[in-house]
Amino acid sequence: MNLSKNQDQLFKELNNIERSQELKKATYLKLQNRMQKKRSYPVMPAVISVALVAVTCFLVFSFLNDPPETAGPPTDVEAIEEVLNTQLNKPEDEFFDIVYAKWQRMEEVYAADTELTSDPMEGTLELLAYDEYIEKQFKPYFTDNGFDNFKVQPMDFHYFFAMDNQRNYEMELLDLDIEQSENTSTNYSFSAEVEYTDPTGGSNVYNLMGKAIVPEKGKIGSIQFTDVDGLQQQISDDANS
Repeated sequence: MNLSKNQDQLFKELNNIERSQELKKATYLKLQNRMQKKRSYPVMPAVISVALVAVTCFLVFSFLNDPPETAGPPTDVEAIEEVLNTQLNKPEDEFFDIVYAKWQRMEEVYAADTELTSDPMEGTLELLAYDEYIEKQFKPYFTDNGFDNFKVQPMDFHYFFAMDNQRNYEMELLDLDIEQSENTSTNYSFSAEVEYTDPTGGSNVYNLMGKAIVPEKGKIGSIQFTDVDGLQQQISDDANS
């Protein structure tokens, strides 16, 4: 028997076996690599989605927490409009409640048979409530001195005082025209149309004219108007009829 020949044949078979195992190993590694790549592909869209959600949440949070833009002071015309709209439209019920309580209190304190050395209304809750209400409605549109004069005239709600606690009427500002003086920029003139409906349902339109001085931006120094058609008198007559 030729041992050398047999050994050569055995070595060849062994070499084939080793190469076969190496090929299997290489094939396995390639398959494993492909599987890892396939598994890695869906990760990127998920990461992108999470990032988009995070950015969106950040933007929404930033928007909600941004401080609101504060409105600037009113213009001169806006200040005049606000004051006249408040004066020439029927007030809400809160006004009548406050004024009526104030008048009832005044009747009580002034009816007492005592010599007055000071104003008995001073410091009363009713007067304080009234002053607070008037300040809330008008003071933002006046200079300090202008507001004090406005209250003294009196100009605040003076069309409604005659009605006492009667609320069965309507009053609406229909039209308002404000013009700035060509010669003096702080001076303004205005005209207004007001519809007044009396307690019986009859209505008429009344014209008013007036002037305003606005020495500071959006702050009225003085305002006055003329009741051309006698609106104040008509309201007073209806209240006393």
